[in-house]
Amino acid sequence: MDGDARDADWGQGCGENCFTLDGDDFTCSRVLDEPEVWRVELLMHDTFLPSVNAFVVRDGAETLVVDAGTSDDFNDTRLMRALIGLGVDPERTTLLCTHAHMDHAGLARELSEAGVRVVIPDGVLADMRRLAVPAWRDEMVARMQAEGASQAESAELADVIWDHAVNFETEKIAFSTVAAGETLRCGRWALEVVPTPGHTPGHCALWEPCTRTAFLGDAVLFLCSTCIGFWSEGEDAIGAQLATLRNLSEMGVERALLGHGLQEGSVAERCLANIAHHERRSARALAAIREVPGSTGYELVPAMGWRAPFEHWAETPALTRWFLVSESIAHLDHLVATGAVRREPDAAGVSRYFAAE
Repeated sequence: MDGDARDADWGQGCGENCFTLDGDDFTCSRVLDEPEVWRVELLMHDTFLPSVNAFVVRDGAETLVVDAGTSDDFNDTRLMRALIGLGVDPERTTLLCTHAHMDHAGLARELSEAGVRVVIPDGVLADMRRLAVPAWRDEMVARMQAEGASQAESAELADVIWDHAVNFETEKIAFSTVAAGETLRCGRWALEVVPTPGHTPGHCALWEPCTRTAFLGDAVLFLCSTCIGFWSEGEDAIGAQLATLRNLSEMGVERALLGHGLQEGSVAERCLANIAHHERRSARALAAIREVPGSTGYELVPAMGWRAPFEHWAETPALTRWFLVSESIAHLDHLVATGAVRREPDAAGVSRYFAAE
């Protein structure tokens, strides 16, 4: 659709408490009344997830935007149209990004330049400083090579995910920080910053205890299991995610606003089911190691129960291959951290895995 048609077709009603953002069926819709929350659905690229959510919380003249979507030829227009349609005053608006990925912080510059105050949790800033720098990309390459991937594929996969990292400091986006346990206010509402590590080390959620409402980013999803990639060797990303899921299952979250898709049942039940999902995958990895002791991490990827076209691996999109390889390595890190397996480098420096028994 051409630009003129997009401009002509936005702002139309699409149901009660809903209006269109363009002629491509992207909408801004009211999803909660207390607190008043609007969902802005934005386009995703290069992934199996079709869209990403930004949420607009309003109380009187105050506005809080949770996550800023991903950069796209039209997403900046869509998000701005949502704010205009809601009558938001940028000077009385705060943006909070739950984590340092492009699909949740990609439009922060546009909001900042419009006058919105940008805030990130301390953990998200730490991730930006750690993950969105060339040294982290090089560390990912080295780690995947140590797991048995070729140098060419290691570089390809590291590049495709590193391109999705965001660093407000290097991009010169003005921001301030908020510590875990502190609150962000939006009119009457006080939302607590809750660490939810796993998807990234510094991932955070926002929690409004009176209405038992949580903005969870990618901490847990109903569309799929959240991708958990490896961190540095010696760290346990899967273990962190399991702890986060247990904490969320016990918080009493009744209304969840998610980074992708919608809540489709009990948050506690979804968290427990996701814990079981990760435990099954780790068990598959352990069984494969027992069957073929001394396997490399790269060799173990197909044994972990992924629904993936391994027979057409070379034609599989790089971002999909990154998800599969990085989470497989994270499961191996978890098995090492829990003492279930041991990792031993061979003469070439490639890691080999053996059951601990």
